[in-house]
Amino acid sequence: MSPSQTSETTTLDRYGMALSIGCAIHCAVLPIAMGLLTATGLSWIAGPEFEWSILACTFLLGSTRLIKSWAQHRNPVSLYFFGAGLICFAAAKMAWFAIPNNEAVFMTAGGLLVATAHFKNLRLCACCHAH
Repeated sequence: MSPSQTSETTTLDRYGMALSIGCAIHCAVLPIAMGLLTATGLSWIAGPEFEWSILACTFLLGSTRLIKSWAQHRNPVSLYFFGAGLICFAAAKMAWFAIPNNEAVFMTAGGLLVATAHFKNLRLCACCHAH
């Protein structure tokens, strides 16, 4: 691949990491900041539309980037982390576990796992220069 394509693909992983870390922070801080958000007029950040749009972007960017990378370097480690993150997202939205703050815990874990998948993918790409 040319240097411009390599730069573009690592940029996508960096965007994926930033989005996933932002998702994790959003889900970890939201239960604490709910009253402040309402008072400042930013309650839309706590709305389901915002959450689902973050999840959709995370899924689309992650699946596109990580599957493409796997096809080139054939190392499934990043896909395992991505899959575990998606399972955490599903566990949060389906309320499979009756624990306090179920959604916050699983969404935060899912965001961190997806960010780890992108980080691992960046390391794999740097090692093999296949991208």
